[in-house]
Amino acid sequence: MKKRLKEDILISFFKEKEKYEKLAEYIVHLIRDDPSSPRESLHTIIYRIKDNARLIEKIEAENKKNDPEASPITQKNFQQRIGDLLGIRLICLRLSDIKRVEAYLGLLAEEKVFRFIRTPDHKRSFVLPVDPGETIPEGIDLRYSGYSSIHYQVVLGENSGATDELKGLQAEFQLRTILEEAWGEIDHKYRYVFSRSGDTLPEYIHSGFYNLSAYLQAAALQAEHLCRQAEAYRLSRTGKTKGKTPVIVGDGVHEARKDGPAQAIFPPALQKLLEKTFGFKLTVRTLTYILKRLEELGYAGQTQAQYQKIFMENRLQEFKNIFREVLHREAFEDKSNRNVDAINAINFALYVEIQGERVAQEGLRSALRWRKERSRW
Repeated sequence: MKKRLKEDILISFFKEKEKYEKLAEYIVHLIRDDPSSPRESLHTIIYRIKDNARLIEKIEAENKKNDPEASPITQKNFQQRIGDLLGIRLICLRLSDIKRVEAYLGLLAEEKVFRFIRTPDHKRSFVLPVDPGETIPEGIDLRYSGYSSIHYQVVLGENSGATDELKGLQAEFQLRTILEEAWGEIDHKYRYVFSRSGDTLPEYIHSGFYNLSAYLQAAALQAEHLCRQAEAYRLSRTGKTKGKTPVIVGDGVHEARKDGPAQAIFPPALQKLLEKTFGFKLTVRTLTYILKRLEELGYAGQTQAQYQKIFMENRLQEFKNIFREVLHREAFEDKSNRNVDAINAINFALYVEIQGERVAQEGLRSALRWRKERSRW
């Protein structure tokens, strides 16, 4: 690459870096602060903005490809052509957490909070083709070729609530387990960076890294198996199983059954009651969150009459009054945020029931003030 072109690209990148920093903070807070996000499945969220030298190196490699249909990457198009200028890493403890977060990201895309530029790319998947607890068959290839992650290339969608300045910028999500993260960090520092500089490591060192990845594959399966055993034991001790094990999956809260696939267990009557109360259809993400809150607070499985008492009209009106007082606008009028409004209203109604009206009112005011402050970021 000519020196002038390299300088032009880097100067353009320097001018845009602050926007990518804002985008990163926005996305991290969006996921962390979303009441319906699978927080229990997310161990860590971190991000990085591409290193200057690595950016130039990647552009040079792309421009050297013999693709007659691709125009050269320049300072005018590098933001569209290089999709990982911002990388956001979502790290989970266990393999089943990956599925929950994948499903959550899919729901965000359905609701147009994010837009996938390309479908998720499973790069050299870390997961072996057996279920946790099963014996690994003889002859299965445990060798692992290196880097492992699930990649999404995204932009913010029309319902994200972000500024136009951020909506046009691309980001890459990298979804992986903590064991994959550990291997990736070790491999990057001691093998990948060394090899990228043009030096060659002996074959026995390369083989050692591949062997380490195979051990971690087996460890990931064993960790998942142990976690499931611990969960099953805890549920049996607390007497909550009653022959069926509730699990959170991508399209809602379901119930695992021996005689067939998981079946949705969100009470249809309660769903209709909530839709009638709020005047719109709640998203799957919101319904999942509501059922989880009802279970946490001991209100799951109530009768229709009891639910009508909790979500009575005067409590909704009180919620609307406080909402107007703090945010200076009407609840549910903004379609992109009305499910969040519904979640705030549900929590208010439940806390009136549990802690009394005065405590619930002040708790709601505090939550809305925090929400107002966050909207300024």
